[in-house]
Amino acid sequence: MNNNETILRKENLVIDTEAQQNSAEQLVKRILPDHYKFFDLKISNDVSEDYFIIKDAGEKISLEANNPVSIASALNWYLKYYCNCHISWNGNQLNLPGTLPKVGKTISHKAAFDLRYYLNYCTFSYSMVWWDWERWEKEIDWMALNGINITLALIGQEAVWQNALRRLGVKEENIFKFLPGPAFLAWGWLGNFDGWGGPTTQNWINDQKELQFKILARLRELNITPILQAFIGRVPECLKKKFPEAKIDQLPGWYGYEGVYFLDPSDPLFKKLNKIFIEEQTKLYGNDHYFAGDVFHEIESPLTGGDYLSSIYKGIQEGLLYADNKAKWVLQSWTIRDENIDALDENHVIILDLYCDSEPKWKKTNAFHGHPWVWCIINNFGGRTGLGGRLKHVAKELNKAVKSDEKGKLIGVGLAPEGIGNNAVLYDMLTEMNWNNEIENVDEWVTNFSKRRYGIESENTKNAWLKLLDSVYTGPKAYPPLESVICALPSLEINKAGSNGCTELYYDNSILIESFESLTKEIRKLSGEITFVHDCVDITRQIGANTANIIYEKIVVAYKSKNVESFKKLTGLFLNIINDLDEVLNSRESFSLSKWINDSKRKAKNEEDLKLYEWNARRQITLWSSPEIGEFHDYANKQWGGLLRDYYLPRWENFFVRLNGSLENSHDFNQDEFRNDMLKFAVEWSDKKELPKNGKQPDSIELAVKFVDRYKNIIESLQLMI
Repeated sequence: MNNNETILRKENLVIDTEAQQNSAEQLVKRILPDHYKFFDLKISNDVSEDYFIIKDAGEKISLEANNPVSIASALNWYLKYYCNCHISWNGNQLNLPGTLPKVGKTISHKAAFDLRYYLNYCTFSYSMVWWDWERWEKEIDWMALNGINITLALIGQEAVWQNALRRLGVKEENIFKFLPGPAFLAWGWLGNFDGWGGPTTQNWINDQKELQFKILARLRELNITPILQAFIGRVPECLKKKFPEAKIDQLPGWYGYEGVYFLDPSDPLFKKLNKIFIEEQTKLYGNDHYFAGDVFHEIESPLTGGDYLSSIYKGIQEGLLYADNKAKWVLQSWTIRDENIDALDENHVIILDLYCDSEPKWKKTNAFHGHPWVWCIINNFGGRTGLGGRLKHVAKELNKAVKSDEKGKLIGVGLAPEGIGNNAVLYDMLTEMNWNNEIENVDEWVTNFSKRRYGIESENTKNAWLKLLDSVYTGPKAYPPLESVICALPSLEINKAGSNGCTELYYDNSILIESFESLTKEIRKLSGEITFVHDCVDITRQIGANTANIIYEKIVVAYKSKNVESFKKLTGLFLNIINDLDEVLNSRESFSLSKWINDSKRKAKNEEDLKLYEWNARRQITLWSSPEIGEFHDYANKQWGGLLRDYYLPRWENFFVRLNGSLENSHDFNQDEFRNDMLKFAVEWSDKKELPKNGKQPDSIELAVKFVDRYKNIIESLQLMI
């Protein structure tokens, strides 16, 4: 699988083994502060391919590899398969014995892929926007432990643009008009709009710049290559007046947003601006020669025809190479134009096939016409909170791609979710396939996952996870993860909460209940284990969300059949589920609205920041856009404690009151009037300043068990109501 001549970062590389050794040692110390002395680390100067070796070394465990990421991968392998430990977004299970287990025979693995890619533009807005350095430090360690060696690194882009535009003499007010607000930066860098959610503040720009310094320093210490932003042609409107002779055109709007301004790569100004942009970015953040950027992301080009678009692709790449002759353009396949790929120099491009878990493009493009490409999954849209993923499908399809005679220059595997923090099992499996790409028996792999997830070998936890594998992790059919009608704008015809979403159950909810009951048989052993508590709450959340979907269908039937008695019982039950589920979720900070809002507030340095950040936090997870642009309403919906009760519940209460009134008074329900009123409510909610009370409870598991016991037989009882 290795194709080293395509990877610039390995050419003419002088290895500072002492510095890399120190970086690896510091990582082990961060992960295992009480056990790091029991590991003997060795960094070799072999750059031909990534590998690691684990073996016994007297009283210690020897980890040998060719760089810090491979050392971290070795550590993770040892922790998973010899200590039954697990490190995840949702907490770590690191119950190590006083004396570390021996490995016996030497363990050796070589990387199947040169590149192990991480992140999506959207992740920076949906999941990472309010992160501080402490949180980023944990994430970078997670990257290394999971073998990630190249990642999108977009924090602090605002400072690059500010410095570049200042060099062009652009006024500060126009710079701030151009920059989106904190929670919407991803779509600015993707070229979808200017300024939405802003104007931002200088405090934000400075804060993110300082954060990026720390992020990049740590990535480079660990030998993880950062991918910075390329100049793709998007420019502020004011440059059209400043350079009236330049070929600057306004692009078609993105789903109702006003179109951005685009500088044609054929114009001499393009190379000049490209050079300025890369120079200013390099002054701030250095240069690893990898740059990301997409062409006309989810929008139409100003002109049609293959020749025009080919010239755009070619011109952008030439402009990038003019600024940096070693540059590699990392290009997403999301809206790539197949017929224009041939215009690109394959030695200076890498294509991310983003959605191989559902819609692989490599099969339709002759493996991107022989250009280097990376097999990726998205799995999460909008940072939505549901359980979901296609474990067996992903393992099968990646293995098929690796073995295919038509794979072309497949050089990597990647994770590109729009949001992170859930469904750790899928990402754990996929990253492990770099070192263990023959995972064919997913049932066996998940059984092992259940052991390290909780640190015990148990038929109960094993059965719980096998049931999860056969239910939530068999799909979903549409854009994942599965949504709940709770988060949708109420109506009598709901099939999704946000665009690209889906509320249709693709498995039997009773299987999920059985999984929960099997898992909670181990309460006495595991009630203090953070991974166990998290999973119990998460499964309960999904059970509640699914049950609400089922009850909703009954409500629609009762309303349409004018069965007032059943309608009242069912709507009362639906509202109770929202309230009860909110109580369960509020018992865990990681499932609460309060954490999201408080994290945004902690970024603020003054009242101006505070107002901007909280508005961004509230607007993104609700309306997202303006009331007039319905495409994104509830796109980033969340099943969070506090949000269910404070935002979704009032919408459903209002909806049911109106429906009940139409039944009792024999008049039609006016959906348009209701929708307009709820849009006003959403705007008002975005403008709120007070934080809903968290209402934290002392025992999450007790609440979860109580919830499931209350609702597990609800579907059978519902049959008697209709």
